[in-house]
Amino acid sequence: MNLYAIPPSASFLETLALGLLARLPGDDPATLARATLLLPTRRAARGLREAFLRAAGGRALLLPRMRALAGLSTEEADELALPDLLDLPPAVAPLTRQAVLAEMAQRIPRRHGGPATPEQAWLLAGELARLFDEIALEEPDLAMLEHAPPEDFAAAWLERLDGLVPDRHAAHWQITTTVLRAAALDWNRWLTERGLLDIGVRRVKALAAQAAAWRDAPLEHPTVAAGIGAGGTIPAAAELLRVLAAAPQGAVVLQGLPEPVAPALWEAIGAAPTHPLAGQARLLKAMGAGPDALRPWYADAPEGTPPDRAVLLGRALTPAEGLPAWTEHDRPRWSAALTGLSRLVAADAQQEAAAIALLLRESAETPGARAALVTPDRDLARRVSAELARHGITADDSAGEPLAETPAASFLRLIGRMVAEGFAPVPLLAVLKHPLCAGGLDRTDWVLAARRMEHDALRGPRPAPGFAGLRASVAASKAGALAEVSRLLDALEGALDGFTTLPDAPALPPADLLRAHLAAAEALAATPDLPGGLRLYAGEEGEPLARHLHDLTEALPNLPPIAPADWPDLFEAALAGPVAPSLRATRGRGDAAHPRIAILGLLEARLQSFDRVVLGALEETAWPQATDPGPWMSRPMRAAFGLPEPEARIGRVAADFLFAAAAAPEAVLSSAARRGGSPTVPARWLVRLDTFLAGQDGLALRASPAAAWAAALDAPDAVTPIPRPAPAPPAALRPRRLTVSDAGLLIADPYAFYAKRVLRLDPLKALEEEVGALDYGMLVHAAMAGFLRAIGTGWPGEAAAQDAWDRASEKALDDYRDRPGILAFWTPRLANIGGFVLEQEAALRGIAPLRACLVEVKGQALLRLPGGEIEIEARADRLDQLPNGGWRVVDYKTGSVPTAKALAAGSAPQLPIEAWLLEQGAYPGSGGAVTDLLYWRLTGGEQAGEVKGLGATAEDGTPFAALAHERLMALAEKWLLGEAPFPSRPHPGRSAMGGDYDHLARIDEWSAGVADNG
Repeated sequence: MNLYAIPPSASFLETLALGLLARLPGDDPATLARATLLLPTRRAARGLREAFLRAAGGRALLLPRMRALAGLSTEEADELALPDLLDLPPAVAPLTRQAVLAEMAQRIPRRHGGPATPEQAWLLAGELARLFDEIALEEPDLAMLEHAPPEDFAAAWLERLDGLVPDRHAAHWQITTTVLRAAALDWNRWLTERGLLDIGVRRVKALAAQAAAWRDAPLEHPTVAAGIGAGGTIPAAAELLRVLAAAPQGAVVLQGLPEPVAPALWEAIGAAPTHPLAGQARLLKAMGAGPDALRPWYADAPEGTPPDRAVLLGRALTPAEGLPAWTEHDRPRWSAALTGLSRLVAADAQQEAAAIALLLRESAETPGARAALVTPDRDLARRVSAELARHGITADDSAGEPLAETPAASFLRLIGRMVAEGFAPVPLLAVLKHPLCAGGLDRTDWVLAARRMEHDALRGPRPAPGFAGLRASVAASKAGALAEVSRLLDALEGALDGFTTLPDAPALPPADLLRAHLAAAEALAATPDLPGGLRLYAGEEGEPLARHLHDLTEALPNLPPIAPADWPDLFEAALAGPVAPSLRATRGRGDAAHPRIAILGLLEARLQSFDRVVLGALEETAWPQATDPGPWMSRPMRAAFGLPEPEARIGRVAADFLFAAAAAPEAVLSSAARRGGSPTVPARWLVRLDTFLAGQDGLALRASPAAAWAAALDAPDAVTPIPRPAPAPPAALRPRRLTVSDAGLLIADPYAFYAKRVLRLDPLKALEEEVGALDYGMLVHAAMAGFLRAIGTGWPGEAAAQDAWDRASEKALDDYRDRPGILAFWTPRLANIGGFVLEQEAALRGIAPLRACLVEVKGQALLRLPGGEIEIEARADRLDQLPNGGWRVVDYKTGSVPTAKALAAGSAPQLPIEAWLLEQGAYPGSGGAVTDLLYWRLTGGEQAGEVKGLGATAEDGTPFAALAHERLMALAEKWLLGEAPFPSRPHPGRSAMGGDYDHLARIDEWSAGVADNG
């Protein structure tokens, strides 16, 4: 057989090119052009073209035909790419298959594990499709697959389901097998009726037909399959390679073994699915050959790494039968093998990305050096790409990005979420501010209107759901009077054109929902200059997105009607899977990928050679990934059925690790101690390698310095905390007016007072913020004010008082009709508060009416100081003049109530200041002695209300009003008339309520390094 191997320490593509040039000598330039090379990936074919150019030394060549021979493992889904025209029925479209299987999955009763939602049915159908493909691809009876009709093959494997689940297995597996049989029968009946083949069946038939064609008609020109089989192949592909290796003009070139292997160890390797050479062992066995059948492809293969590095890695990863080799000590040999091999251990994923980016940057600064990150972890790849951009490097990320995460697909998903969530502010603004959204208007005008609407109408508690609730919220705000906001709302509603609600009923066909969804998206993407379709499907991801949506349009009619509310989840599930080119964003800015830096997935990295390669995310569950047999068969069931072990996937990625680490002159093995906030476990290969080296008289991998580089990248030479902010504006810029709330703020946090009253900065409300104490307090205050004004100073009787309370609380709630959350929470609570209030008022006014009851009254008084006058202002909730002529000051609280000590200490100045103003006659109709200060705590809960009387004097006998006057004098003299600085939080035990200005004060930056002073 024409079986060849290229040493793991050599550059595979370089050696392949040199060997082919040596085998096809002659002056006829067409000799090479007539050859055909079959490679595992298109990227490998591109790499081989470059290798031919280097091997030719600048001489012109007519290159051979290079094709990606896809369909060689269960991980790949591309159609066989060979020149023969195969007379086979077409394969079913992947999305159509998933839609049909999803419809079948929805018939499964819930008690038997059926899906609860269309989204779950879609995902379950995807797993079922993968199982059908795997069954077809792993079928050992190739003759039946090649010649028998598909229904006979289906019947044959369905027979194997009988007895697959013994009685000792869980009952749910017996149910699953029954469901699987029914789904398979329905699926094959559907395919037969339409004259289609399942995807896996057609791939295998195509491979078998090509193998038969090569057997019947000998190859006229050289055909070489190279680099295929390191991770194992399906039986039909193994037969194809066997036929090719047996043909005089054919050849199969594999990646070589690290060192000769004894027959017993070779058998053990083939039986160990997680071993990196297990796939190759099984391939050679299927081809009727052993490792001794592999001949050198090119005698003078250029060595890129120390020859013993591959041996070192191979021995470290050997199965139990090869462990006696671990007892052989040869420190000088293994020490030399470690040349160019290093270990990177980062603290977390971000530090790992920063360190890898620095390693790649170092290679980019070395003339002619090529470097790559190889990792299956897409999060790490994105992080490294972002870190490289920091250094001005755009990396070619071959794995692309998920189609669902591209800007256009994200825009589509956001529209669905916006409608499903009833135009809630967060999803609504995510759509309105998306770069693709314009609604037929000028993009600049659209954004300005969206920002104005956000500021005036959308911040604060969530509006009522639906487009009507959105319009009501806008109409009730300042934005309601703006023409630009009105145009935006009209454009938004016109673009959606009926796609404004996704209710639970009635059910609608998913195809109709998709049609309405895409029409809305295109209308929203339109500008005066360009139709929405041209903007939505532009860019490098536009074509794959449009193609995917076209296929989805043809697939969804196979689904039954669904509740419209389930559409966003189903749509997002249907977008998952495909990938789009990763350079869309950077190329859109005019940046080109660096020609010598790459970020590769495991499949794309196969056969590639670099001067430095970083193998990233070498951790369990990342590389290798966790094995999962899937929802349709357990591990014992898969073994009994004849399917490969799930652990065979580990063997395939172990081969990627071995050959990538063995071939690069410099290889960095990287992992993070924590990922996603959780500790990680190093990949088993790293543990075995460390253990093997430790047994060689304490050898160890050299530590890469890149982690320290990354840690030092943003670390200053010395950390000098910033001082506590204490601005000191001139006296002329300081306010001459002080309200009660301002006084509390000035006492607790002078800096916050400075930001609010000197800089005049008002905090911006959050989107969809929870209704806070301030909103609750305003509601209760409004109800109390309306009630007290209605009953006057006397007691009208219980029935009249109850009627007055009901009318007052109803009017207070009217201002919150567009906030359903507030209504739902406070309507019953106001009713409870009403009972408490009526009880208190009846007791207060029952004997004699009040002489005065001042409600929500504003008082002002001048505080005269040598440096000037300060106006003191307060709005009292309630001032009652009792029949004996004394006054009581009442304040309503819906939260906690201050203590008498807090009033005496000055941290709760409101009631004392109001008492001082009252005694000064600052309130219209007031004047006289204050005899009591009261807090009414009104919650509407189990204890609807509580009265807390504090009296009129502190424990030492000083009137609270006198204390307030004294403190007001001190505050005014120091901060309003003087030039004292406004420090941030000068008192450790005090802080401004809400902390609205803490971020401006940058408290976290100085509080750790500066001691508080009180």
